[in-house]
Amino acid sequence: MPPRWARFIHPDAPDVHSKYVPTNDKVFKSPFGPFATTAEDLNVHEFCFPRDQPLPPDYDLFVNAVTDERVTLHQFYNRVCSVARVLRYDGLNPLSLARSPKDDTESGEILGLFSRNHIHYPMLAHACFRAELVFGGISPGSTPFELWHVLRKMQITSLVCHETLLPVVGEAIKLGKGPADQLQLVLDINKIVVLSDDASLDDVQGHRTVEALVRQGAHLPEPQRKLVGGDKLCYLFQSSGTSGLPKAMMISHRNAIHSGLQGMTVTTMTAKFAGVEPLTPQTVLGIVPAYHSYGMILWILRVNLQPATNVMMPKWDIELALRSIQKYKITALPLVPPIVRQLAQSPLTEKYDLSSVVSCGSGAAYLPPDVAYQLAEKLPNKTPIPSGYGLSEAASIASPPMAGLFGLRASEPGTIGFLLPGMEGRVVDPDTLEDVPKGTKGELWARGNVVCMGYFHDQKATAEIFAEPGWLRTGDLVLRDAEDRIHYLDRLKEMIKVKGLQVAATEVEDTLLDHPEKLVVDACVAGVDNERGDGSLFPRAWVVLSVEGKTQGEPTVVRKLNEHVSQRLSKHKHLAGGIEVVEAVSILVNA
Repeated sequence: MPPRWARFIHPDAPDVHSKYVPTNDKVFKSPFGPFATTAEDLNVHEFCFPRDQPLPPDYDLFVNAVTDERVTLHQFYNRVCSVARVLRYDGLNPLSLARSPKDDTESGEILGLFSRNHIHYPMLAHACFRAELVFGGISPGSTPFELWHVLRKMQITSLVCHETLLPVVGEAIKLGKGPADQLQLVLDINKIVVLSDDASLDDVQGHRTVEALVRQGAHLPEPQRKLVGGDKLCYLFQSSGTSGLPKAMMISHRNAIHSGLQGMTVTTMTAKFAGVEPLTPQTVLGIVPAYHSYGMILWILRVNLQPATNVMMPKWDIELALRSIQKYKITALPLVPPIVRQLAQSPLTEKYDLSSVVSCGSGAAYLPPDVAYQLAEKLPNKTPIPSGYGLSEAASIASPPMAGLFGLRASEPGTIGFLLPGMEGRVVDPDTLEDVPKGTKGELWARGNVVCMGYFHDQKATAEIFAEPGWLRTGDLVLRDAEDRIHYLDRLKEMIKVKGLQVAATEVEDTLLDHPEKLVVDACVAGVDNERGDGSLFPRAWVVLSVEGKTQGEPTVVRKLNEHVSQRLSKHKHLAGGIEVVEAVSILVNA
């Protein structure tokens, strides 16, 4: 195998034509075998751009779907180097940045990235890697209060903000430093840099622009230094953890590298099994947000590992997405379930040519099987949309492999497939913390190099997700079948307790969507207070009406849905909290 592919495969990895043998052991492992070997102190940037390898021939790396502005691979690399020279704490350092902490036992510089998807967002992340500057990804949908909370939770000292979000930053700063008994706001307003869509600007509202840093860094000398990574803190993610407002989750360079490596391992071994060239060029629709762990893998951690032109959308727009697929001949569609559903049910898909699409996958949330089949019928290969599995605390844990690889049968929609390379799993009773037998539902625990370091300055929350050293409690209810395939059942923290009985939100949602008259196109179920003061909840549904539902009218639809749920589900699962008709259920990428 050529070196450019062999770097993604462990020397002891199983032969792709061998047969995986399931085990009854409490700890089960990936059919793909262990992670490929990497250096102990490897930095993410040097993983993607090895020092001893020249850049490949140039190509368009990022394209703005709205304006058609482009950044090539070589331009990307040169811009990364320029900005990194400016961001180095031990260089010219025009922003007066301090050294970043190696973990949460230290204080130091943490740069916030506050922007929607943008063709220069991945460049900023790689510049931070190269400058050994820790950054924190922040949802561009944050309200001023939410931003204020995250800035304090992540201890953000400096910030790159898209120009359209400056008013939100201003309102957040007005909220002050915060309570004395909590982490306080430490953002220095003199360290705010603006990501502007006008490349000619050096200044926006008194703040330097990213392009000004690019121009300044282009004239600085490149010092010779060894970049450090390994187990040191690399970046922070927002995560809800087990409850409450977002927490700041710590990702090391080792975590990030292995999150990017997994997909390359799977792709290479799958191509080898299929007898085709691995890691061929692709064109990808860029709607998954870069601040999210899913988007981080797609747009940042795989740069230069596989040739890919990424057509970036700043926000979800179904017609722009379909127009982009046709215009740029998109070959790969990484999506989230609400978008899969919208594409599956929209008549707009008939207006555009989707024949270029070779692959489509879903992640970030549970994908109902019916939706996986519906969208597949609109795409060339008719293959049901597979759904990978991961979470912010461990970006990639499991996915459905190609049928036949390692002798495995196809994973039907509704399952999340098998553990990814380098991962180990257990299924554990969430109450007793004892491993359960195969075929029994329980909480999935995961171990591997993608598992995060814990929550930043939050030992209590870290202890909750690591009941045993190294083992991440995912908070997801699963079943491991006889072949070691994983079936997703529900989110434990979203289980609704009704008089001591558990109600799975997804079960009720699927029942609503399965009404024979197809009255709704989307549904969300959650628990609401029963106002009796006993801690019990009532299930409540928020639904989006279909054309047929709108024709029949809201009162009729609510009555019919209640009747349908009452006929299909036990009494404690009935929608005692009511049904509310809404225009849309929140979509991840609009956050």
